[in-house]
Amino acid sequence: TVCTNFKISSGINAEYGAVVVAALSVAIRPTLVIFWLDLGFHYLVKCPERRYSSVVKALVIGIPTLILTILLDSYMYGKLTVVFLNFLQFNMSGSAVYGAHPWHWYLSQGLPALLGSHLVFIAVAFLKQRDYPRQLLGVVVMTVLFFSLVAHKEFRFVQHLTPVFMIWAGLGLHWISRHVERPTLYTLIMMHCLLNTLAGVYIGFFHQRGTVTVTTDLANWVESGDQVVFLTPCHATPFHSHIHHPEVQLHFLDCSPDLMGSEQPHEEARFYADPVGWWEHHVAAREVPVSEYVVVFEESLVQLHEVLLSQGYQIKRKYFFAHLLLDDRLTSHLLLYKKTF
Repeated sequence: TVCTNFKISSGINAEYGAVVVAALSVAIRPTLVIFWLDLGFHYLVKCPERRYSSVVKALVIGIPTLILTILLDSYMYGKLTVVFLNFLQFNMSGSAVYGAHPWHWYLSQGLPALLGSHLVFIAVAFLKQRDYPRQLLGVVVMTVLFFSLVAHKEFRFVQHLTPVFMIWAGLGLHWISRHVERPTLYTLIMMHCLLNTLAGVYIGFFHQRGTVTVTTDLANWVESGDQVVFLTPCHATPFHSHIHHPEVQLHFLDCSPDLMGSEQPHEEARFYADPVGWWEHHVAAREVPVSEYVVVFEESLVQLHEVLLSQGYQIKRKYFFAHLLLDDRLTSHLLLYKKTF
């Protein structure tokens, strides 16, 4: 957003500033190179008189940025490290460890969930408007195409495209405003705002709230020497961001990627393959000592619940999690056990 607000026509300094911001954004998030390459290519096609100077500026700023990034990463890792290549290699071949999705996920679920009712205005812009910025269409298509080739998919991977979609939504709303009566327009806008407000309230205060609430409660309840085990999919709950107690031991199921090629399943996979066996083995081996608190999803691990009850754990509180579940390891409620004997 900052970069695209530089006015190229306002002078050479503004153009350098735009390239600097673009280079820094790519250094922080390498996949943004797709965004800027597409816009840059379109700019070179539309402004042939500036091709040479623009390419020179990109090289003068881009190459030093790349070199500085490699030097900084290599210094921190203690060896020559090119994070860009490692980033690309892992995401293209190893990201499935965090969950794999079908190729059409962004088209069938990701973008519809991200845009919601804005899709109506976007559709109007493409069907009725003829002056929308066509260069941005290439940015969206290339970005979605690239991320669709990656096994693991998340909403945040395409969230930086939201400003582009909002431009199209604005164009669609503008067309509607010129072709419908004012009462109809105001009604449509009010319905759109109401729908998004309700969705925001539900997602912000209810949907998947349980994992945050249970961690907040634990932060208030735990004492020195207590131990907490999160038997949930990894990264499903907050951790040290909520529980700031150096004398409280926390453990969650690890799902770190296999970078050494051992082909051994990670801890989370072993747990869900045999929950009771994992629990008994790790408690006996003292890798996970008998804990004061255990957090686990309800109903999905019935046998484990029975084992916990037999070992002196009692349900301290039950938390609502979600109505819509996107993972068979999740259930509508979360249970917090506390050891009583």
